[in-house]
Amino acid sequence: MARLAVAIVGPGRVGTALWLALQGHVELLGAAGGSKAAQDLFRRRTGVPASSSVTVLCQAADWVFLTVPDRAVAPLAAELGAAGAFHPGQTVVHTAGALPSAVLSPAQASGAEVLALHPMQSFADPERGPALFQGITCSLEGTPRARQAGEALARTLGMHPWQVEPEDKLRLHAACSLASNALVALLSVAASTAAGSDDATKRQQALQALLPLSLGSVENLGRLGLPKALTGPIERGDTATVQAHLDLLQGLSEEVYRTLGRAAVALAREKGSIPTGEAGRLGAMLRR
Repeated sequence: MARLAVAIVGPGRVGTALWLALQGHVELLGAAGGSKAAQDLFRRRTGVPASSSVTVLCQAADWVFLTVPDRAVAPLAAELGAAGAFHPGQTVVHTAGALPSAVLSPAQASGAEVLALHPMQSFADPERGPALFQGITCSLEGTPRARQAGEALARTLGMHPWQVEPEDKLRLHAACSLASNALVALLSVAASTAAGSDDATKRQQALQALLPLSLGSVENLGRLGLPKALTGPIERGDTATVQAHLDLLQGLSEEVYRTLGRAAVALAREKGSIPTGEAGRLGAMLRR
């Protein structure tokens, strides 16, 4: 893909990681847009200054990546379309997980191919660059030519392309949020529970103690899959321990325990590790 000239609009975490990953594979024309703070951070992370001349940069590019927050994609596409930034033969891509490629209609109206490419990854540490894309899955949805080219780009960066339909996007993004953001929130609740308070130091100590357990469970999921990776008191049908937990917990911890406990009961049933009657008793206990 070395012959392609690429522009990135939105020098935030995703844009930074993408820039670092694309180096050596394409001709990077530049990054533009974003706040002054985002541009300064991009320069520190990449060594390359970000520009404010978005339209000129896009006009010169074969591929334009809009790596901006979901809410900004449609307004930005409309603004750039009205300014004449898009042209035939170009491919315009957004990386927003919840949005279809149709939000790039101003680009398509200008003759460009359009693509929604969502890397299923957390970009909390964008300076890892290429490593963030290795071995992950990315969903692709857009015009036929863009989807085909997107597959090639995904494989170049070490990703597994997953062709999806527009109606799949929001459901898949919700699943990504549960698997990533909700996992972080869950461990925050678990760490606060273990610490017995929201004291930042105690919570961090508790998190470090719990992380090997969580990482082991994720590893089990990779090796054994669902539902075999499920362990613990619900999987064993240990109603006494579950009741003791419920008697102890309160507030958000109890609410989270009950909600995820019911999901664990369904998995335990699927695994066949507890009799139907025991599963029913656990389910009723967790609903109360």
